[in-house]
Amino acid sequence: MRPLALIILGFTLVNGQGCGNQTYTPHTYPLPSSRIVGGREAVPHSWPWQGDLRFRDNPLTCGGSLIRAQSGHLFVLTGAQCVDGSVAADWKVDVGVHSRSALEPEQKTYNVREFIVHQNYSPYYLENDVAIVKLSQPIVEGNTVYPICVTSLPSSDFWGQDCVVTGWGATIEGGEPSDRLKEVYKPVLTDAQCLTNVGGAYNATSMMCAGYLAGGEGACAGDNGGPLSCKNSRGQWDLVGIVSWGFGCAREGFPAVYANVHKFLDWLNNETTDV
Repeated sequence: MRPLALIILGFTLVNGQGCGNQTYTPHTYPLPSSRIVGGREAVPHSWPWQGDLRFRDNPLTCGGSLIRAQSGHLFVLTGAQCVDGSVAADWKVDVGVHSRSALEPEQKTYNVREFIVHQNYSPYYLENDVAIVKLSQPIVEGNTVYPICVTSLPSSDFWGQDCVVTGWGATIEGGEPSDRLKEVYKPVLTDAQCLTNVGGAYNATSMMCAGYLAGGEGACAGDNGGPLSCKNSRGQWDLVGIVSWGFGCAREGFPAVYANVHKFLDWLNNETTDV
């Protein structure tokens, strides 16, 4: 088992007018060949909460999601596995990006001021795989930079729903990261399905899973920490999971596992009361 992707999540945020909307309409479901592994390119800037976390000179280390706290300030949520034990000064976060090789009009790079890794994060079991990234400057919002809503609903409310994973991760297992942002629609599975297919490493107290049991479509290395986005009843997008781990990339019978955002709402609220 190796870390694959990740997830992140949230607090008493401002959910309503200030999150989860898009200026650029994404592809509709279903999509042909809509995998990040082997992948379908997203409509440019249709997932404006997607962030690219970079360690030193690495062009891509992990993904992350922009979220808005009740104070109105924006933070980045990612996987603890991405940043645990590292120094904030070694990291940068890019937002407003579609192609990582192009300099785009609203693209901006921020230095990282502080990481807050969940106090019960287990690097061995990847439990509580969530971290908050605080940046050195306020994030400038625009058509291509906008936060996702942090879900107020348990993951069970999304069982059976097709949600979206996005990232620049590898397009084949063991391959290179993608230059352009890719997306895949994946059904959220029940805890019973997750336990049956993933086994004893699955812990429903902090995890959830999603994917096709036939395999072939899913996240891969480099997608860790990125969002699992689900459309809510208001027509906005909620951050429901954070890419955390899996057995390889989109293998048959092994759905990907995510940090379950709803489980961390109190923690996120407590840790984001200041800037």
